[in-house]
Amino acid sequence: MTSQDDKAQRVRSARVKTYKIKDFLRLTETGKIDVGRSKEIVRQLAATAAFHVDHNILLDLRETTIQDEDMSDILEVALEIARYKSAFKGKLANLLPGDEKRIFIARQLKALIAMEGFQYEIFTNFEEAMEWLSDITVLT
Repeated sequence: MTSQDDKAQRVRSARVKTYKIKDFLRLTETGKIDVGRSKEIVRQLAATAAFHVDHNILLDLRETTIQDEDMSDILEVALEIARYKSAFKGKLANLLPGDEKRIFIARQLKALIAMEGFQYEIFTNFEEAMEWLSDITVLT
């Protein structure tokens, strides 16, 4: 195979996507967070989201650390989210560090709020979160 054939093959296998990025709110938190701070974040997001009804939310917690959380703590945060359900109409992307403990806790939270109909996903990669928050069309 010649160099030109190799380039042509790469071009033929390339996928092109168009992204229509919807308006979204981004909250970036740093430092140590606990149940109290988590509930404050929920209230802050709810107050802001109430004025931006058609917006999705990106919660960037990659630069945070947490204390040991138990199921009652997770349930308390889930109840706080459910309390403001009317403010959270769009998608909620939770961007976390790649720590298995954090992902496990986020999955427990996801299971609890999914029962209330929230569109909530967990990510460790910014681009994947943005892709989920976007309307994508694959061009052929």
